[in-house]
Amino acid sequence: MGYNKFTFFITISSLIAFSYAETQRDKAIAKVLKMSGIKLSDYQLNQKTVVKGLQCIEPTIIDILPYDGTSATDNKIYQAGMKCVMNVVTLGTTAIATNFMSQWNKCIKPSNATCLAAKVKPKAMKALGKPYDELSAIAMKCRKNNAGKKDMYEKCANNVYKKALAYAYKAYVDQTCLKLAKAINQGEYSCCKKMVDLVVKKDVSGKYSCYSIAHPLAGNTPTCPK
Repeated sequence: MGYNKFTFFITISSLIAFSYAETQRDKAIAKVLKMSGIKLSDYQLNQKTVVKGLQCIEPTIIDILPYDGTSATDNKIYQAGMKCVMNVVTLGTTAIATNFMSQWNKCIKPSNATCLAAKVKPKAMKALGKPYDELSAIAMKCRKNNAGKKDMYEKCANNVYKKALAYAYKAYVDQTCLKLAKAINQGEYSCCKKMVDLVVKKDVSGKYSCYSIAHPLAGNTPTCPK
């Protein structure tokens, strides 16, 4: 999947990840939203629409585990994600997403987001290794033990969110981000900061070391590996 598509998917998924019932999902996502300072109201999203979007994508994520990293699997996630996004979008959210992608594509030139993904992915998989392995194992075990049951996806998703709460703390997010920043150059890092400013409250992002004192590679122009 092209990283411009991936960026769009992750951005919108992050924005719809907020629900209103007090499930493990809600506790985890509410904590992440508070930590991240996402400008949820600016994206014209409410609790009823966002929970619908999040619950929509969870079955696909659970079904593809263990993740094999292939383009076919990435495309399956992307297609499901776009379908779920369309279930919750409004004219306002569509316009905002279009504006976000337009600004991102202009900023990242002459490189592109696919190149950025290629640079970041190795460090990302390493940095997220333990949480990813643990959460995937929980989902797969639950899927196996509850196969065929009507509430399987909801139950397994909440099992995952329950464990994810252990990783939803500022220091972990900050340190992971600092590691990923070392995979890109100054120009690419600047573009990422601009995109963060579009969706995150400045008084929150400014508290993260990754936002202010990261150490990306030298180079003020986004580049593609030859």
